[in-house]
Amino acid sequence: MSIARAAKPTWHLQPNSAGFTLLEVMVAVAVIAIALVPLLRLHLLSLDATLYAQDLTIAVGLAQDKMAELPFKPESGDTHGKFDAVVYERFRWQISVGEKEEVAIPTLEAPSGEAPPTFEIQHIEVTVIWADGKREKLYTLESYAVH
Repeated sequence: MSIARAAKPTWHLQPNSAGFTLLEVMVAVAVIAIALVPLLRLHLLSLDATLYAQDLTIAVGLAQDKMAELPFKPESGDTHGKFDAVVYERFRWQISVGEKEEVAIPTLEAPSGEAPPTFEIQHIEVTVIWADGKREKLYTLESYAVH
């Protein structure tokens, strides 16, 4: 008659068993944590740059719209205001139109001895200002009106 022997349990640790020690796990977690901090910083910088680019794109479009609304012969002086749309409540505008200056521009076709033709030129600046947190940012579009 044979006696059945109980099998040894396989759950106990043997000196040559495969696996990770606590020290190896802690080193791996430390390496991941050290690498993760700069990656998160880069991600935040990328988000900030994206938001600034979005605001700048809106400001450029608003400045171009304001420039297009100016009359053909604008009056000299400064004006300012806010945009009507609710989505642009952080944005405001300022328009500065310079005094008319007479400028003589010589041409190749003008006969010698004659005075070159003169033109009236005005310097125009449209500035869009917006709040970016506690700071204000601005974009200025410049042009010249020739009459």
